[in-house]
Amino acid sequence: MTDTRSVVVIGGGIAGIQAASELSDMGFHVYLLEKEPAIGGRMARLNRIFTTNESAIALLEPKMRTLAARENVELITYVEIVAVKGSVGDFEITIEHKPRYVDANKCTGCRRCMEVCPVEQPNRFNEGFGTLKAIYIPYAHAVPSCAVIDIESCLRSGGEECDACINACEYNAIDFTQARHKHNSKSKSKLKAGAIIVATGSATYDPEPGHDYGYGLLDDVITTMEFERLTAPDGPTGGNLIRPSDCREPMRVGFINCVGSRDINRNPYCSGGVCCMENIKNAILLKEKRPDVRCYIFYIDIRAAFRGYEAFYTRARELGIRFIRGRPSEVIENEKGNLEIRVEDTLKGMVRTIEVEMVVLGTGSVPGEDIERLSEMLKLPLTTEDGLFRELHSRVAPVDTEQRGIFIAGAVAGPKDIALAVAQGSSAAARAASTLLTLNA
Repeated sequence: MTDTRSVVVIGGGIAGIQAASELSDMGFHVYLLEKEPAIGGRMARLNRIFTTNESAIALLEPKMRTLAARENVELITYVEIVAVKGSVGDFEITIEHKPRYVDANKCTGCRRCMEVCPVEQPNRFNEGFGTLKAIYIPYAHAVPSCAVIDIESCLRSGGEECDACINACEYNAIDFTQARHKHNSKSKSKLKAGAIIVATGSATYDPEPGHDYGYGLLDDVITTMEFERLTAPDGPTGGNLIRPSDCREPMRVGFINCVGSRDINRNPYCSGGVCCMENIKNAILLKEKRPDVRCYIFYIDIRAAFRGYEAFYTRARELGIRFIRGRPSEVIENEKGNLEIRVEDTLKGMVRTIEVEMVVLGTGSVPGEDIERLSEMLKLPLTTEDGLFRELHSRVAPVDTEQRGIFIAGAVAGPKDIALAVAQGSSAAARAASTLLTLNA
């Protein structure tokens, strides 16, 4: 049976949220699917966004809560897509529900269960800094604000007796009878929709321990996302940047661009200037908060192609942030416990050694871990250049695909900043709506 009033949006990041919001405004019924326990995606973990330096969560949270309150939108989180069949106007998407071990209809997000849980584990949302409990709400502003139990960390998984969360929950929301069985029909459900929008985003390059400037071996070499969490007000340090090695505030910080990108041995493509701007943004924020800090940015080229980028770059130079053109060859720890960056300064024509107290690696975008599986299910080809979804035409049909009725938006189709991701979310929603309306004509 043809369904021209429902759309499935896969991915609850900013592009998916925007697409779902636009479709809801147009009167469509929207299923927003997210593999994590809460929506928000990468934007939820950012401190501030370039080039306006506004709080990321202050912009994102109202959009999430407004979307969740709409009657024609169903947020379906903590699920995996296991099958897709059909065609435009008649898609059937089979999803598998991962067990929360918490009844989402009863949980109020009061966090009492978290207060009494005896288990602590590294906080994944904070990039491993700080801890969270075996039962947790992913982050302070999470939507939905519903707890989930990491059963692998729970004492019960090891055979120990523990009823701490059960006894603390006055709403009887804890449910250890939930289980995930791939061949149990109770854990799966089917959705019918006329169109599909894929907005699953991308992943961030994971530096190789010992190979990428000492990351994983030198405590004070961190990634851009780790820097974001260390400087975020809701992060593990309350927004104060400290060195992981000794908890001191660094006075000299080096930012290295293009780590894992523009490298024929790893990823030859550029991440669209996003990592350039992220490092510039973070250096500006650090310099504005602590003017006495000396910041260095090591770059191959500054890709300042979009509106506001060049002015942002100029602002950084005016603040005294030092730009050194050249890809560093190594980062080592000296006898003082500081870090030394060895680089050929291609503008000055000399090899330099810069001593800093912290190094931030500007890591680029890479395909998400599920993209090949989704590509096979949706019958959408991936590009040979970056392994992301191929649009029907990069210039005149950037959100359409080879499969009529399936559209793409955001970083799943190539590295993008937030503005471009939002624009593509809106564009994909409009294309889905126009396609379904055409079926009725």
